[in-house]
Amino acid sequence: MFRFGIMGAGGIAAKFCDAVRRLEGAEVAAVASKSVERAERFARENGVARFYGDYEEMLERERPDAVYVATTNNFHFENVMLCIGHGVPVLCEKSMFMTLAEAEKAFGFARERKVFLMEAMWSRFLPCVQKAREWVAEGRIGTVQIANYTGGINAPAEHRIFKPELGGGAMYDLTVYPIEILTYLVNQPLVDVRAEIGWGSSGVDEDNSLLLKFETCRGAVQTTTHARIPSPCGLYGPKGYIRLEQTHRASAVELYDGEFRLAERFESEVENGFEYEAAEVMRCVKMGELESAVMPHRDTLECIGVFEKALKGGERRGGVS
Repeated sequence: MFRFGIMGAGGIAAKFCDAVRRLEGAEVAAVASKSVERAERFARENGVARFYGDYEEMLERERPDAVYVATTNNFHFENVMLCIGHGVPVLCEKSMFMTLAEAEKAFGFARERKVFLMEAMWSRFLPCVQKAREWVAEGRIGTVQIANYTGGINAPAEHRIFKPELGGGAMYDLTVYPIEILTYLVNQPLVDVRAEIGWGSSGVDEDNSLLLKFETCRGAVQTTTHARIPSPCGLYGPKGYIRLEQTHRASAVELYDGEFRLAERFESEVENGFEYEAAEVMRCVKMGELESAVMPHRDTLECIGVFEKALKGGERRGGVS
């Protein structure tokens, strides 16, 4: 039995528990939170056998096969470093780190200790996203020239996304999806990034517009915290185009020819979605691999590099507050 531990006892951790239950030969053995009462309640509600009010105590007592870090963005680095220090493989929720310096230090430490480490960009592992990448690799639409992705949520004022102390902001919670999905699907070196950032009164970015320049492709990304958008994504080439709806949890993907005629449609219903990344962690750890080919360290580093360039160098303008 492959035994997962969880750090953090929020809603996304509950979703991960449900995903692991869908996998043969896997279980969530324990959960830890800074609040033992919260950990106990989570364990009771999600069928987890043991709970802890201290992360290190869980690592030392349970020695899990891997830990899923489900805390808020601001705690990811210290949680990941604690796991690596105990030699425990890690799947860390996106966005994995707040800065490039944190990422480089953590990945370096993981390599030094020979510990598996992966960002939980679960959408890359979905069958429909995998099919889209396959069609691109096969040249079904020719060399990708244009790509776009739009997404957003209508977040209430009290949402953690507006709290800088929790690592909030549209970039870290929303824009991470189109960056890491488009770079995966286009599969070309990223040459340049230009950005326009809308800042809110709390000090975090509330909407983002990015232009991603690849070798042959121009990618456009738009995200917002003030409108619910179903996250459509398109990839366009001389032979046709690929279309995904609700891309980050896509259950269907369509391939069109150069005359806009539907050539192929692939469907794979998403009931949870996290099970695919959890299965990848299990496979990599069992095989002794230190990173995933689907979500390698270099792609997380590239994404955080985009974050830093966009947030520090992007055109500043007032956001909705």
